[in-house]
Amino acid sequence: MAERTPLTPDEAIRFQRGMSEWLAKELMEKGSVRLSAVEDPALQRHFQEVAHRVGEMLRRPVISMASSRGMSFELGAEPLPGQERSSITPR
Repeated sequence: MAERTPLTPDEAIRFQRGMSEWLAKELMEKGSVRLSAVEDPALQRHFQEVAHRVGEMLRRPVISMASSRGMSFELGAEPLPGQERSSITPR
């Protein structure tokens, strides 16, 4: 596998914003998401940051699991400790 060029700081910010919106929408609609082309550890770290951000946005835990074959994300049912559900989160 060819070595990938790391994202620039600007690219990382755009990635996090765009992917956070996408992942939040997918999790709200489906409850879980599987990405099969996320094998690079650096890209997995970016998606871990996205999952954390989505959890804060939705005020619900987002469980993420990474393996050599990709990543899975699941929306937790309960609000994060000390937080109420977001107004956009279904009950």
